[in-house]
Amino acid sequence: MSTAINLLAIPFVISTLGGDVWAELALAQSTAAIFGIIVAFGWGTVGAAMVASLPAPDRPQMFLDSLISRIYLFVFAAPVMYVVVLMLGQVDPAAAALASLAYLLPFVGASWYFIGQAEPWKLLLFDVLPQGLGTVTGVVLIQFFPAPILFVLCLVVFNILAVGLGAAAALRSRRQVPLTADLRLTSAMGRLRGQKYGVIAAGTGSLNSNLPMIAVKLVASAALPQYALADKLFRFALAGFGPVLQVIQGWIPEAGRIESHQRIRMVTKIAPAVGLLGGVVLAVLMPWASSLFSRGEIVVDFALSIPFGLIFASVLVAQVVGLACLIPLGKGAALAKSTAIGAALNIPLMFAMGIFFGAPGVAWAVGIAEVLVAGYQILVVRDSLRHLGHPPVPAPEPLR
Repeated sequence: MSTAINLLAIPFVISTLGGDVWAELALAQSTAAIFGIIVAFGWGTVGAAMVASLPAPDRPQMFLDSLISRIYLFVFAAPVMYVVVLMLGQVDPAAAALASLAYLLPFVGASWYFIGQAEPWKLLLFDVLPQGLGTVTGVVLIQFFPAPILFVLCLVVFNILAVGLGAAAALRSRRQVPLTADLRLTSAMGRLRGQKYGVIAAGTGSLNSNLPMIAVKLVASAALPQYALADKLFRFALAGFGPVLQVIQGWIPEAGRIESHQRIRMVTKIAPAVGLLGGVVLAVLMPWASSLFSRGEIVVDFALSIPFGLIFASVLVAQVVGLACLIPLGKGAALAKSTAIGAALNIPLMFAMGIFFGAPGVAWAVGIAEVLVAGYQILVVRDSLRHLGHPPVPAPEPLR
C-alpha cells in the first residue's frame, strides 16, 4: 500500500509542480535519510530483531526508552538538516523547513517495533496508513493550489499523526508492568551506547544509498531528475520486497536456537537467486516505468537502469543476509563492518566515476560497493554456521 501510494503520486507531483521541483524534493528526502541515521540511531535497522528476541512484557519499556532518545536526536538533527537542504537545493526556505520535518519524522516512528511484534495490522493502521493519507492529501491539494509548501505541509501533519498513533499503540501492547519514562538527557544519550553496531550499519548503509543523490547534484546536476526517478523506482521495488524481509526477520529467531540455524542456512542459499531475478526485472522495466510514471517528462535509459538493477540485487541480498541472518547469529559487528567496507569504497568511487561518466558512473560505483557488502555478509554467515555445525570436542577428564 505504501509503495503504491508513493508510486502513483509521482506523475501528479511532476505534472503539477514540474520535474525540477520534484527532483529537489527527492533530494531533500535523500538528505533526510542520511540525517535519519542520527534520529533512528540503529533501532530502525536492528530494532525488529531485538524486539522479537525480548520477552513480551519487556518490549514496551524498550520502545519507550528508544522513543525518548530518538526525540532528543530529532530535535538536534532537524535544524542542521534544514541548513544542508538550503545549501544543496533550490527549494523555498519555508518549504525546506517543512520538508526537513516531514522527511525526518518517520525515523521517530514505531514501524520496526510492530515488525518485531509480528503485528502487521498495527503497522498498517498506525504507521503506513497515516503517512499514505498525507501523500494523498498533498497530491489532491496541489491540484488546486500548486505550491510545494502545501504538499510538504500535508506530509508534516500526517507524519506527526503517524508518530503519535504508533507510539500510543506500541506502549499499550502486551503491557504487564508499569512503564518508567526517564526524560533526562544523560540517560537518553547513555542508551545510545548499546546501539553502536546498529547505527554504524544503518549509517554506512544509508550513506551508500543516499549520498549518491547528492553526488549527482554536485557533479552532474542536469541528470538529477533522471537519477532521482531511477532512485525512486529502485526504492519502491525495495519497499515492495519489505514485507518479505519483515516476515523473515521475525520467522528466523522465533524457531529457537537450533531450528533458526537451519532457517538461516536455507535463507542464505535462496537470497542470491532471488536478488538476481529481482535485479534483472528492475533493469528491464525501469525505462518503461520511468516514462509511464513521469508522463513522458523524465525517461531513464538502460545506461542507468542496468547499474540500478545491480544495486537492487545486491541490496536485497544484503538486507536479508545482514538484517535477518547476521543479527540472530550475534554478528552485529560483522554487519557494521560490512557496510563500513562498502562505504569506504563507495564514497570516493562514486565521486570519481561521477566526474568521468556522469550519473551512470555514480550508479555503477554504488552497485560495485553493494556487491562487496553482500558478498562479505554471505561469507560471514557461512563461516559462522560452519563453526556452529562443528562444535569443539571437549578434552577428556584426567584419570583419577
